[in-house]
Amino acid sequence: MNSIQSEDLPDSPFDTLKVLLVANFAGALVGIVGGIFRAALNFITIHFLSFIAYLHTIDTGWFISGFIVVGLITSSCVGIARMLVQLEPSTIGSGIQHVEAVMHGAAKPSRFRALPIKFFGGLLSIGSGMALGREGPTVQMAAIIGSECGKLFRHKVVEQSLLYTAVAGAGLSVAFNAPLSGIAFSFEEISKKISIKRLMVSIAAVASGVIVFRAYFGNSIEFVVGDLLPDSGFSLYCYGVFAVLLSFIATLYSRTIIGALNIADSFSGISPVNKALIIGFGVGSLAYFYPNLVGGGDLQVQSILSKDYFLLPLMLLMLSRFFLGPISYSTGVPGGIFSPILLMGSGIGVLFVLAMNPILSHLALGQLDPIAFALVGMAAFFTVVVRAPLTGILLAIEMSGKVSLIIPLLITSVICSIIPVLLKQEPIYDALMDRTK
Repeated sequence: MNSIQSEDLPDSPFDTLKVLLVANFAGALVGIVGGIFRAALNFITIHFLSFIAYLHTIDTGWFISGFIVVGLITSSCVGIARMLVQLEPSTIGSGIQHVEAVMHGAAKPSRFRALPIKFFGGLLSIGSGMALGREGPTVQMAAIIGSECGKLFRHKVVEQSLLYTAVAGAGLSVAFNAPLSGIAFSFEEISKKISIKRLMVSIAAVASGVIVFRAYFGNSIEFVVGDLLPDSGFSLYCYGVFAVLLSFIATLYSRTIIGALNIADSFSGISPVNKALIIGFGVGSLAYFYPNLVGGGDLQVQSILSKDYFLLPLMLLMLSRFFLGPISYSTGVPGGIFSPILLMGSGIGVLFVLAMNPILSHLALGQLDPIAFALVGMAAFFTVVVRAPLTGILLAIEMSGKVSLIIPLLITSVICSIIPVLLKQEPIYDALMDRTK
């Protein structure tokens, strides 16, 4: 009997209350651990970029060029992170695919030692410039906290599995300060099934996690966005055209991720750690010359949403990140794909508007808002790659506070859910699970 079937069995009110109390406790721990992870990662990222800027000021006086120094730092950090992964294989990559495998009875919950591996491995890899997101490590750490709390309070194996998968949503909520997104993700992507018991456990974990996180780490919105132009009938039509175009690009991006993993696996004569060292050196060297191209992507998204962009640099950023994200993920170090794909979606949204507005001005058809398309592009790209439209919509709204975009988000989510199916593109986490079978 797998975990999906088992959790539907009737429980006494006392058993249900006990699970909810444990979920609350686990969620609170997620708020603390996830908050510390976020704060530490921000600290490391800022100082890493500051160190690169410092190297530029003294580079001519060094015997060793600055790019070699940064390359060696990133290479070492990524190599250590990959060595840590070998101690607990379930921590490889995002980790979300493992949480899903546990949900469907194809794997066992990770052991406790996976938590520090994910924590420090994520800090080393993402903080040193790899194009990976913080949500993957945070989600898996939350899942581990859930199952370990189940063991601590002597719950049945079935309930430990439920806590492993349901509490994972609290990790996403803390990673982006987006509680509804975490709840939606727990059902839409991890379980792909709604039950009252799972809903209550997810809400309990997310609520306590976000309350604790906000109490200690603040409640600032993820992305600061100014006023947007109001939608018109014509702009809604443009959102539809944009969604079609973006669906093809995002589908290709998904295939590039799997392709990069396949290429990395084809070099069987090179150990995973050595592959990570080589790629880490390349990313570090790139970080020295173009620091704006590397990292998780949050800083770049905020820059785009603050209208701090120009056409050619933005095109370079999108082209570079299209390959840098998959290459970074192919190392197998702890790190997710959410933040990189949010950056891809926002940048493509702005590029679409920059291409369209001169044509629309010539035809006297008005102007499109590049920031509105950036936010919609984030959700649309996420929908194509992950195939979780509700989570994508809620992420865009909760991270920006722009509820007014709900209609464009709904339009694009439908289109971006249909086209990948027509193109026979698997959701990314399903594809990643298939590779481990």
